[in-house]
Amino acid sequence: MKSSFAAAVLVAVFLATGCASGQGIASGTPASASLAAAAPTLAETPTPTPSPSPAASPAFHEGPLQAGTYVVAPFGGADPLGVCLVPQQSGCIDSTNDDSIRMTFTVPDGWGGAPGNSIWLTDGGNASPSGAGLIFVRGAWLLTDPCQNGKDPDIPVGPTADDFAAALAKHPLLDTTTPVDIKLAGYSGKYLDLQVPADISKCDVYRPWEPGLYAQGPSQRWHLWVLDADGVRVVVQSTDYAGTSAQHRAELEAIVDSVQIEP
Repeated sequence: MKSSFAAAVLVAVFLATGCASGQGIASGTPASASLAAAAPTLAETPTPTPSPSPAASPAFHEGPLQAGTYVVAPFGGADPLGVCLVPQQSGCIDSTNDDSIRMTFTVPDGWGGAPGNSIWLTDGGNASPSGAGLIFVRGAWLLTDPCQNGKDPDIPVGPTADDFAAALAKHPLLDTTTPVDIKLAGYSGKYLDLQVPADISKCDVYRPWEPGLYAQGPSQRWHLWVLDADGVRVVVQSTDYAGTSAQHRAELEAIVDSVQIEP
């Protein structure tokens, strides 16, 4: 039976917040001052005052982050969440276009970088009972048994945003809301919530799809924006718990709203 907890549909996340298709780190060059009609003598030439340099975006890293705007390339490199399994699944796309995708988002104080180009609270991380986090994934094939127990994903999932959202909603062992149409960071897709069971003590890990994030604790709530970014599926996944403070939930929503995606 599907859960009914409300889907806080954010139109724009870090990345559409920062994610509104347009990449939010622009620098401008100040216009040159007009030249005087008559050239001044050398003695009269004022010493030019250099214009201040545009503030540089801080580099994303693991550990506490200063408040600011960050850019990550979640699908390039050798990170296990950024590459596809072998043999390659139809729902996971390794390509030059995929690797070049940049996600831009803005974080307040109190958040830190975590493995997989993700962010967690610096106090409490992404763990139960009050943590929170955000990660960017592709979506992939599902497991018949989300507890995994050493098995490989065995439910084929097509490559589109609709394919992945529909597969999650139809899975008999996944507690999800009904997918709804949304836009985030300027891209269309589906939004749904997934509720992790209250008891996952018998699971090696609770991971509905592979490669992907595994549950960081029982009763974790996953909020999923499954987007079509110019033909590449991008999943913006935020996580929290019933015990996550209202302040931290609001901060997480603002981070998602700031998301921008540059294919």
